[in-house]
Amino acid sequence: MLTQFRTETASASSSATLAEAETLASLMVEDEAVVSDAPTHLPEAQGLLLLTGLLALSPKVPKAPKEKPAR
Repeated sequence: MLTQFRTETASASSSATLAEAETLASLMVEDEAVVSDAPTHLPEAQGLLLLTGLLALSPKVPKAPKEKPAR
């Protein structure tokens, strides 16, 4: 179930400078991976690895038998 929160813009406070408030605001909008440099899950990479493995292990197309010369 999703919960919705009501957010309001905080009034200017004397505890943070304008530059600090802008820095904080920019950090709040960025993705988590950009801020924390944490690895992200890439399911496409797993699919590509699985496809490559299956292609490497798949049976090859049989070649036509060579005809023996008649004696």
